[in-house]
Amino acid sequence: MLSVKKLAASAFVATATASAVVLGGGGVAQADVPVWQANCHVYNIFNTGGMANCELPTWHQVKLTCVAWPVPFVYWKYGPAQYGQNQSWASCDSLNAMVNIEVIQA
Repeated sequence: MLSVKKLAASAFVATATASAVVLGGGGVAQADVPVWQANCHVYNIFNTGGMANCELPTWHQVKLTCVAWPVPFVYWKYGPAQYGQNQSWASCDSLNAMVNIEVIQA
């Protein structure tokens, strides 16, 4: 049978461990920088799609401006939000339909 002291000690260790995990328990978080200062790059893929990534820690996503034919109208496609050097990809709905590509803050 467990003694009261052993139960209390176990509860204390479990609580201390849980609070260390909740409070972060190690390392200092780096602050995100604005996307215009994060040295981001965009890449055009055959005027149909594109991708973006950033060198510094920031949330970003690629934004494409596409055109649809035969009646021309403009629409936007957004890639998934990504962090830092992860790549955000998107593509227009038809070949050679992309007219602009940019990276935006997510």
